[in-house]
Amino acid sequence: MSLEPTLRSELSDERPLLNGERSLKSRIKAKWYRLDRVSRVVFSLFALTIGGIIVARVMIEIFDPLDLWNGPRVTIPPRVDDGNDTAHTDKERRTAVRSAMRHAWEGYHQYAFGHDELLPVSNKSNDKWGGWGVTLIDALDTLYIMELYDEFDQGVTHAVNVDFAKAKKGYTTPFFEMIIRSLAGLLTAYEMSLDRRLLDKAEQVGNVLLPAFNTSTGIPYPRVDVNAGQAVPASRVCLAEAGTVQLEYWKLSELTGNPVYHNAAQRVVDILDETAKPYPGLYPIWIDIESGNLTSGQITFGGQGDSWYEYMLKQYIFSHKKNDQYRRMYVESIDSMKEKMVKRSVFDPQMYYVGDLDSTAKRFSPKFQHLTCFVPGMLALGSKVLDRPDDLELAKNLTYTCFQMYNQTVTGLGPEYVLFRDDQNKGLSKTNHDDDFAVVSLDKAPDSEKADGFYLGYDKSYILRPETVESLMILYRITGDKVYKEWGWQIFLALEKWTKTNSAYSAYRDVTSTKRSSMLMDSMESFFLAETLKYLYLLFSPADYYSLDEYVFNTEAHPFKLLRH
Repeated sequence: MSLEPTLRSELSDERPLLNGERSLKSRIKAKWYRLDRVSRVVFSLFALTIGGIIVARVMIEIFDPLDLWNGPRVTIPPRVDDGNDTAHTDKERRTAVRSAMRHAWEGYHQYAFGHDELLPVSNKSNDKWGGWGVTLIDALDTLYIMELYDEFDQGVTHAVNVDFAKAKKGYTTPFFEMIIRSLAGLLTAYEMSLDRRLLDKAEQVGNVLLPAFNTSTGIPYPRVDVNAGQAVPASRVCLAEAGTVQLEYWKLSELTGNPVYHNAAQRVVDILDETAKPYPGLYPIWIDIESGNLTSGQITFGGQGDSWYEYMLKQYIFSHKKNDQYRRMYVESIDSMKEKMVKRSVFDPQMYYVGDLDSTAKRFSPKFQHLTCFVPGMLALGSKVLDRPDDLELAKNLTYTCFQMYNQTVTGLGPEYVLFRDDQNKGLSKTNHDDDFAVVSLDKAPDSEKADGFYLGYDKSYILRPETVESLMILYRITGDKVYKEWGWQIFLALEKWTKTNSAYSAYRDVTSTKRSSMLMDSMESFFLAETLKYLYLLFSPADYYSLDEYVFNTEAHPFKLLRH
């Protein structure tokens, strides 16, 4: 058979296309020359402008990648609301926070799913907690609370297949951190969904960490080798590590019917209740494991001490106010804190803060940690439960200080701590790294410090911490004062502007710098999803949604239903 007709047909089919192309070009050229001179000039200037913008943006990305023109667009712009609290505004703000959670989860799911943390700038992952997928587990109940049920199911499908009796080779698991994040996260995900597989996994976590209590006193070791099935011997443990596992093990005992967990954790409380203290209700942070004595370290409501005090009140609430030991211990601690540790800025009479004491309770440090900003929420909750109205007034003043830590920086983000001077012009050196009690004479306060009420030290980072928004949520629910919502919204907008990346949100190196690209630390702790975004969402939710009358939040913001009667 001859191929000639086919070849001719193919060739003849091509010619109309070529002619069409020529005629299109000719038509465009003809139309261009039919335009008058002014129209051609306007069109040319427009094209040059667009081209210039594109070239400029490309050059910015080449020479300063990830830098922004005032940061990414916020999800929803600020609104001036006449009533300051319309349901419409709250719904928009909840939607914005929910979108932030979905953005962070999607980045984690794409780049780090099943790993402990997403690195939100490089879009890599780490397994700094041993490879249990801690961000995933910590975030489960936040997803459920925000009604992100598809994402919740993604997380559950992975979590129920994790073998918590294993960790990456050579890793020893931090007892306290995995109790408050992993055990608590699984327990609350179970209470919300009633998926029995989650309770089974929670019980596995509780069991693999239980060897920490295998000491002569019952004071736990701080780390467990889950691969070997035994604790890692140590001579001391800090107050928060030993005293912030009680709620979680009590809930596990309630849900499984096995009292061994609660009994082991409660023994720690009983020992510390009886041990000698330098001042009633105030505990130096280091506990000797073999004797149970408080040996050394500062007295602080900040890092390494904070949640011990919080759990006295929360266990009392969890037990429906039936165990007076917790009430007595809490009241004693708060009364002594108010007497010995609460001071006021010399420049702003409304600005109260909680400093630290040395192990003798005699030397005072005028350093106020971001971690300590959970205290106003705790005080407000205690004022309601225990009818202590003076505590609520202090809570309001402390919350004001915590907000000003954000409000007085150029980024609107809060630093790791702030420093105060006394009326004798004495305080801590800005460059001091070692001794929080080395008070020195300071130069005359600059106008900026007088305006702020405090000054900053060497650590100006913001690592996406939740304590301030936690207190804002509680203060709003206790007082009904709408200003706490506005403060929370302002903080959220700062998060969106300065910490948001293409995949999630990043810790920020220096809250006084607007050089955003060099400030992003490529780190997102699991507590950002577990706590910071959850508390912001609840701040803009109805007060009866996960009500403080029905739930107690553990120190990682996991809401436990109160103990069944």
